[in-house]
Amino acid sequence: MGLKAVTLIGATGLVAMGAVVPRQGHADAMLFPVMTRSPSVATIVSVVNKDPQGVVNLNYFTKSADLASPCIDEGVKQVAASGRENDMLTFDASGVFLSSEGGGPLFNDPETLAPYGAVQFSTTNTGVARGFLIVDDGDDTSQGGTGADLYGEAVMLEIAGGAAFGYRALNPAQDVAYAPAAILGNWGGLTALLGEVLDQDLGTGFAGTTFMPPNEWTTRFFVTPVADGTGTAAGQRDCENCSVSIYISPDQAGTVAGMHDRDTVMRSEPFAPAALPTSAKNVVCTGAVDMTDILPQAVVNQIASQGGWGYVQIRAGTSGNVENSATVLKLEYNLVGGTATTMLSPDSSTSFTGTVNNGVWLRNAGVQGISLF
Repeated sequence: MGLKAVTLIGATGLVAMGAVVPRQGHADAMLFPVMTRSPSVATIVSVVNKDPQGVVNLNYFTKSADLASPCIDEGVKQVAASGRENDMLTFDASGVFLSSEGGGPLFNDPETLAPYGAVQFSTTNTGVARGFLIVDDGDDTSQGGTGADLYGEAVMLEIAGGAAFGYRALNPAQDVAYAPAAILGNWGGLTALLGEVLDQDLGTGFAGTTFMPPNEWTTRFFVTPVADGTGTAAGQRDCENCSVSIYISPDQAGTVAGMHDRDTVMRSEPFAPAALPTSAKNVVCTGAVDMTDILPQAVVNQIASQGGWGYVQIRAGTSGNVENSATVLKLEYNLVGGTATTMLSPDSSTSFTGTVNNGVWLRNAGVQGISLF
């Protein structure tokens, strides 16, 4: 599946038809933490807007594929000012579809009651890029005072092979919950009530998950640092250079690096008194790391044909605006050697030929029943 290697998955003021308008400070806003632009992968974004003003502002932060580069803040673009509520808008954030029209609107949007005009919906980054997207409604009022004017979903679509996975955008309804602006300002983990933000300061900087055998599957983690109010970035819009560290441990406390294999045995290496194991990776702004890159090589060799389970750990970054909270999406797929039709035999007898592409948002809300495993 094409979400690897060169096919990927990240200015001040408001840009609208050439105009620059100051940002609103307390807008109802949501975060799309994973966005990819490449010739073979499209990021399809859908936004439902209940705001009577009908305004939708897009703020892309994009970068190259490596882990160390900071993002570029592309500025805020106003893509809808229709004066209508309850509109649904779908567009291609990557600009692969309808490139001549700036990536959207898609799916035969009639634009009768909610016209958008000649506005560019997609990122302005024309290279192979990762990034994240902040969408806001431009004001601090909301339906019923809940801050829940916006709802969003994204689909990561690999065009060549047809594989896809999706996720729901994070909207903590922060325009009324906290000032200045929760996840898009401070208080990130506190307002992510379903545990969408792994936050070490809140004791939820880990998430238990399973790992498929790396000999047959690729397991990749899409990591986006989140400004939670305790680091050096004032808010998510200041996170072009935010960093976190990620590694895998068999215990919640993250005292060793490794995992449990499929037959109860702990496969691990100690790293104390160092703050981080040598297998930990630093991620700036947003990035993708493979499971095998954040485990000791000896552990990778031991679980290569089995897989196992363990805890993905988020810790303080080592560069730029240091944070210790992030969103983490796990992707499991079976692309090997550039083809999307590799063989899998989960039971060693029944063959399967095709594309596997499973995306899971890793969560920990710090309460039983919601990822506190």
